[in-house]
Amino acid sequence: MLDSQLSKNIRYYGIFQLLCVGTFILLSSIGAFFHFLLNHEISIVESWLHNNHWEIIILSKLIALLIMNRWFRICLYQVKSLRQLFKELLHWPDHRAIVISVFMLISYLSLAGAILTGPNMTYLYYHLTSFAGLFLFFGIEFVVIAYLKDIFDPQHEAPFEVLSFLYALLFIVSFRLCVPDYYNQLSYVTFCFLTLIFLSGKEFKNWSNVVCFLVLFIAPMGSIFGLDPIWGDDFSPFPVKSKLALPFLVVIWVISFSYYKYRNQILSGARKLLR
Repeated sequence: MLDSQLSKNIRYYGIFQLLCVGTFILLSSIGAFFHFLLNHEISIVESWLHNNHWEIIILSKLIALLIMNRWFRICLYQVKSLRQLFKELLHWPDHRAIVISVFMLISYLSLAGAILTGPNMTYLYYHLTSFAGLFLFFGIEFVVIAYLKDIFDPQHEAPFEVLSFLYALLFIVSFRLCVPDYYNQLSYVTFCFLTLIFLSGKEFKNWSNVVCFLVLFIAPMGSIFGLDPIWGDDFSPFPVKSKLALPFLVVIWVISFSYYKYRNQILSGARKLLR
């Protein structure tokens, strides 16, 4: 029974990622095809694909999500709607998630530094698109994960650690197929995804913590400070001077993890020492 729950979660998450990649390739090919029909040079086609990459990839994820939702509603008669899940799972985030988000933002900027290039109103659309793109890019993943968990493992018996590892592996493969790592941000994107998994809880359903981390850390770091996996710092008003290496990301993550998991014990021990 446990193996069945685990395999179904992973199988359908893999199908979702396959739909994302397939739809992304299809939409990109259609766009490029019409450009070639207009006799545009390859440089123009590449520029169009680059500037519209966020729109294409988010549209691909939304289409994949709608296909999955439609499939489950046809095959399963008692499946919850996405609206019902949102009503159940969205509430005020844990204050520890807010602290972690702000701590990671300050820590990264303190270690990496930032360069003031100045705001450019010409790029305002790209700033907003990057913010929304990052929010949806990661957010849709956790809608799907919570949806699959609710359908195939409502008793939460499948092991959290195994699911987390396999989810992360499939996500990374899909990411690399849709997003060329021109800006060398694979480790950073993995770091963000694993942090979101941790904050989503062992049932993968604490969406409020996920939304909090997306809004306070991931989205602003990409749109404002240049850690955008698709556009890099091409349109960022305050790009970081240097990207942090994996060891620094691990240190930040461990400190944040320790605070989130052991905060009450640490505070209790501190009070005893003060007495």
